[in-house]
Amino acid sequence: MKALYPPFLPPRDLPKRVLVVAPHPDDEVFGCGGMLAWHGRLGATVRILVLSDGAAGDPGHRDERIVETRRRESRAAGAVLGFSDYRFLDLCDGHLGTVVDLHARIARELEEFQPELVYGPSPQELHPDHRATSRALIAALARGPRRRVFLYGVNAQVTANVLFDTTAVRALKLAAVQCFESQIAYHDLVAKGTAVDISRTVNVEDAGVVYMEGYAEVWSDELSAYERELTAVQARVLGAERTSAEALGLPRASAVISTWNKCAVVCENLRSIRAQSLPFAEVIVVDNASHDGTAERIAREFPEVRLIVMPHSAYGACETFNVGFASATGELVAILDDDVVLPPSWLEQATLRLLGEPKTTAVVSTETIEPGMPPEYIAASKAKGRRYMSTFRGCGSLARRAALAQAGYYDERLFIYGNERDLTCRLLNLGYRVLQDPEIEIHHMTPFGIQMGKRSLYYHARNAWLTMLKYAPLEDLLRLPFLVVSQVLLRGERSEAAGAATDATGTIGIGKSIRETPGAAWILCKAALSVLWNAPYCLKHRQPVKAPDFQLPLG
Repeated sequence: MKALYPPFLPPRDLPKRVLVVAPHPDDEVFGCGGMLAWHGRLGATVRILVLSDGAAGDPGHRDERIVETRRRESRAAGAVLGFSDYRFLDLCDGHLGTVVDLHARIARELEEFQPELVYGPSPQELHPDHRATSRALIAALARGPRRRVFLYGVNAQVTANVLFDTTAVRALKLAAVQCFESQIAYHDLVAKGTAVDISRTVNVEDAGVVYMEGYAEVWSDELSAYERELTAVQARVLGAERTSAEALGLPRASAVISTWNKCAVVCENLRSIRAQSLPFAEVIVVDNASHDGTAERIAREFPEVRLIVMPHSAYGACETFNVGFASATGELVAILDDDVVLPPSWLEQATLRLLGEPKTTAVVSTETIEPGMPPEYIAASKAKGRRYMSTFRGCGSLARRAALAQAGYYDERLFIYGNERDLTCRLLNLGYRVLQDPEIEIHHMTPFGIQMGKRSLYYHARNAWLTMLKYAPLEDLLRLPFLVVSQVLLRGERSEAAGAATDATGTIGIGKSIRETPGAAWILCKAALSVLWNAPYCLKHRQPVKAPDFQLPLG
């Protein structure tokens, strides 16, 4: 086996724009004070971001102004090391794990300061605030440009892969540590910190190297995998929560994606999943036998994904999604198209919204933003506010897995398109509801409106009728042909753009599709023949929906 001694790196070669993220006022010095002394000596531009107010740092209540004291101590230490650019967020000490937008706050600082090198606490840390900071920092870094990251340890030594000789700046670090009198009153931090720095030299034969600091150097685009692997070790050895959801007492969530020959876009989707402030407990991708290298690339670049490769590509999206649903183990299931990008807080927001609902709410459907979507349409949907509907957006919704299973998942006879409304009808018949929340957004790469083409026209037309034959009350079913002509086929594009069909998105552009698809008349005839062929099946499974949320698929 090879030797694993970490290499020495020269501080002079490090980037000159440095951000240090500290959970408390003092962690910047205890975590990386020696390197900060080097950065100060070498003229780097350094900013310190301190997250908490440090109010819990006086358990004996000796200082009535402990927050001001700790801030003053932190600034004094910075002056010793040669920098003065501090940002104090003043969040509640001991409760960083409950700050739902912590990652967003850190991301704003990253965006503003644009550091080339970032220091932050390692996932190996023991203190809850340090662990929460590490999780939020990793989420914030995942969506930005590729950055060099040094992870430090304060209450647990980080498994270091780089070492720096800090002997020459030892006096500066010691003077900085001694600025934290309020903390030294409770702990002999000078002796303890010295012991840590000496211990790093255990394998160093050079007698001139007396003090060292060690870091886990991980580039920002590799942090998610690094964190996931370390978390598994922490869970095994220390009983740590395996996910942020578990730490917060939230249910585990599984992401389910069905894909076919969309290698580039599904990988962009998976990158956005990695960057979630509340990580998914598992990610399941069902590949419908793609021939563009999708499965191979996912296996190579996203080893955390549970990849299910179908034996051939003749399966419909309904069936491949059902395979994913049946494989999921989370209490919640995110139903995601392969060509969506999730904002970093998507799962966190959707989870909290679903948990805030009665248990009879089976699905939270989020606002889908698409290329070419008119601003008036978005405004119209948002103006309606949160509302219960008779369908959900299959490209980005969060559901209770038990409810999906009880309803029987998607009807595989539909193959593709319109399957969400069909499933919702069964949920409504079981006493569940579906909530549309326009405040939670997801970005869909497919242009606004139904996809043009023969297959899309065929399945949209056919499946709408199959679903209504099964679930529409008789009086609605009898007037449906007239309503389809008057409210859908004759509806203008300007009306659709203004938001006339915010709750029946599968009908947007159907008139244009009929006009522009070659052979549209014959396609509609085939769809009608298929409806007749499937009529016995629909009548056999007919269960008219009496729930007040039911609406015809018109607008």
